[in-house]
Amino acid sequence: MNDADRARAAVHDEWKDRSGAWEKWADRLSQLAKRFNIPLLDAAGVAAGTDVLDLASGLGEPAITAAERVGAHGRVTATDLVANMIDAARRRAEAAGVSNMAFEVCGMEDLPFSDRSFDAVTCRFGIMFVPDVMTALREVFRVLRPDCTAAFLVWGPIEDNTLFHVLDRVIGTELGHSLRDLEFSPFRFGADGSLSRLMEQAGCPDVTEREMRFSPKIDAGTPFWTANLEMSFGDALTPLAPAERRDLDAVIAEAFRPFIEDDVYVLRSHVRLVSGNVAE
Repeated sequence: MNDADRARAAVHDEWKDRSGAWEKWADRLSQLAKRFNIPLLDAAGVAAGTDVLDLASGLGEPAITAAERVGAHGRVTATDLVANMIDAARRRAEAAGVSNMAFEVCGMEDLPFSDRSFDAVTCRFGIMFVPDVMTALREVFRVLRPDCTAAFLVWGPIEDNTLFHVLDRVIGTELGHSLRDLEFSPFRFGADGSLSRLMEQAGCPDVTEREMRFSPKIDAGTPFWTANLEMSFGDALTPLAPAERRDLDAVIAEAFRPFIEDDVYVLRSHVRLVSGNVAE
């Protein structure tokens, strides 16, 4: 196994291990995710009748939302490297009564689709984890039809994302785990223009990047961090006894206390929406 194959296997195993926690929280977080889904689908030009490829679909978003938008005359193909994720996405789509979807287990670096197969390509918080991003982007532009758009949503710097920043600091101190230590960090493309430049190098001459900043407000005392804690740091939590987990939650609650204003937590969230059109 060469270095590239080892990297892909490591990414696969990491997300396979996370899939159970992600499925546990998927339905509860789906409504919150719309603040990200809608701008992404808009940027990709997803509309009625569109044939969409969604990459790194995970538990089915934004693919399910896209399928609802494209309607009976459109189709969405949801893909993910991990079969567990795709199985869960299929179950969630069936439960929602969505029938205009296809599901494919595959990585972004080797898409099993013909050239010029799709009217739009979307990827929400997935491109950061691909070992060979340049190959993946070239594959995206290969399967995209001329004058159509690929749109990617990536996290801005960790310091601009309160939820992740605080959790990463606490878990790093208490358990010795950090998102910064991952081979492919969720914040890999946090720097302005970092993904845009790669898209241009991959053959996309028309790239647009814009920042999206949110200020979520949550009632004080709500353990809003639990889902992200379990989805991001599940492997570090598994060995903890119930009392140790309660102690950790108390430390986390204290770490978020400085963000309380007028009985609500006021957080910061920063993402980058990067899109590009493929010319004729």
